[in-house]
Amino acid sequence: MLFPICLFSQVKYELHCNKELLSKSHELALSQVGVKEATGKNDGKQVEKYLASVNLSKGNPYCAAGQYWCFKEGARLLKLDEFLIPIYKTGSTYLMFNKAKLGRKVRYKPKKNDLLFWIVTTTGHVERIDSVMKGGWVRTIGFNTSSGKGNQREGEGVYLRKRNIYSPLSRMKVRGLIGWN
Repeated sequence: MLFPICLFSQVKYELHCNKELLSKSHELALSQVGVKEATGKNDGKQVEKYLASVNLSKGNPYCAAGQYWCFKEGARLLKLDEFLIPIYKTGSTYLMFNKAKLGRKVRYKPKKNDLLFWIVTTTGHVERIDSVMKGGWVRTIGFNTSSGKGNQREGEGVYLRKRNIYSPLSRMKVRGLIGWN
């Protein structure tokens, strides 16, 4: 299926990120694939670690917190200062993307490790691009998503998903990408 490009957001902001940290955070994101919630209510030992990394308690959505945790844990393992984490420390996809607007606006082209954002009003979802395919298709690492059935953004764990950078996610429109230099 082809998606009409003109109907969806096509904005990408590029932030600086230490190459070792970017690589380690990707490795950590992949290592989380298969983590599942304990009771289906945004809970469980690992989910609560993601939430704690942005000072949130269990029960909160964790798609952005999971992405932040990967950078925070990567910085810890590499013995780097947390100020090198390129994304804003928040569980809010809306705020995380808005803070990235301080970066340089670049061509809307997906790359490995980019963060892909969707939005509906002031809430949304974020996933990390693991690989880029043809026609706007990407494979992503998504926290707080489903395995392919049910709710796409308020799911029960961490999964690899196939997404399109021009396609809405349920009723959420694509907001854009955060990339790295």
